[in-house]
Amino acid sequence: MLVRRAALTLRLGATVFFFAAIALIIKPSNVATFFGYRSQSLTPELLWTLRLMGSTFLIPALLAPVVAAFAGERGLRQAAAGLAFICLGISTVVFFTPGKWAWGKIAFAAVGYIFALLYFFALRGRGRNR
Repeated sequence: MLVRRAALTLRLGATVFFFAAIALIIKPSNVATFFGYRSQSLTPELLWTLRLMGSTFLIPALLAPVVAAFAGERGLRQAAAGLAFICLGISTVVFFTPGKWAWGKIAFAAVGYIFALLYFFALRGRGRNR
């Protein structure tokens, strides 16, 4: 059961990372306004930083399905634990970003915290399954 839960959560998380990466790479200005930034404060440096963030989101988006498909139980546990803390970290950083509160910022942080909980839930049964 641990293997199935962890693999499913890795695949779902990879899908979310992939769509976030595509949105950040193609239209970073829309993502920034979704997070509550005014269009006057969008500099070319900020937009390229968001594109760089999108390109780094491609790493877990492409590697998590590979791990889910080919790794054993130990690899799945390690990947799920790593991504749980990555989701917690990203969500906490988004939660404390400066600027006004916007629905996009709240939704992105909430999705990250939900995935962190899903990863921890997937890891919950590891002692029983041996």
